[in-house]
Amino acid sequence: MDKVIIFGIYEFVSFHTCKTLLNKGVEVTGIHIDALENSPFFEEKRLEVGRNANFVERSLTEWKSLREEVVIPTTFLFSIYDLYMLNKETILQKEKVIKPIIQFMEEYKNNASIVIILPIQMLRVKQEKSIEAFIERVKGCCTNIQMVYLPAVYGPWQPSSYLYQKAILSKWIKQEIIMDEREWTGDVLFVEDVTRTLIKTIETGHQGNFIIESGEKNYWEVCADYLQIDGELIRANRNEPLPVDHQIDVISVEKVTPFEDSISKQMELVQLLYSKEL
Repeated sequence: MDKVIIFGIYEFVSFHTCKTLLNKGVEVTGIHIDALENSPFFEEKRLEVGRNANFVERSLTEWKSLREEVVIPTTFLFSIYDLYMLNKETILQKEKVIKPIIQFMEEYKNNASIVIILPIQMLRVKQEKSIEAFIERVKGCCTNIQMVYLPAVYGPWQPSSYLYQKAILSKWIKQEIIMDEREWTGDVLFVEDVTRTLIKTIETGHQGNFIIESGEKNYWEVCADYLQIDGELIRANRNEPLPVDHQIDVISVEKVTPFEDSISKQMELVQLLYSKEL
């Protein structure tokens, strides 16, 4: 990859993907498609990537007016996963958001590839209309498309709507720990393991549908138990494994970071960010 344009740059998986790409020396343009005020701790995230010479940040309006001609192969990356998990997918119905994205993809489709990151549960249930319509429009722009499905993902900057983040915050803030109906419990991945595997998959250039998994049995439950999440809550929200279509490639992460190591990174950041409130 020479250049990647990431939409929704300060969302969870998108942001970690950006960081991993920058560490590999890839040029990244980050587009925020929503008001920055709707992305918690965006100033802190900006400090993590803003000093990198390969990173450029634009609002959708700025990018639309200042965008340069694509002269090198460019990958467009759109994490519907992040929008879905935050119940923000209705933004895909806004023509002022989607139209410039689609137009740009259409103009430079011969020199571009598209990666769409989706929650794995969309293989089981009917997609939201806004998501389905967006995907169909994207498919009309370019033939080089990769669809990557993810289970639950945790790690630093995980939104507070996720169960693991709630469990961590509850160690300092008294609150009820409840399960969001959109969170998948069939498997779980550390976000840094996800982004490394995701980028290697993109670099193959192979078109198609992919699932990234841990390869560990009952791993979400094992990790939830480590966080001392109530066993009844775990059992009541267990997702059964999905039957995988033969047209979908299943990829296990090369290395599963030990949970005690990965979750400590998440805990340390939580304590840092909320130290004034805790």
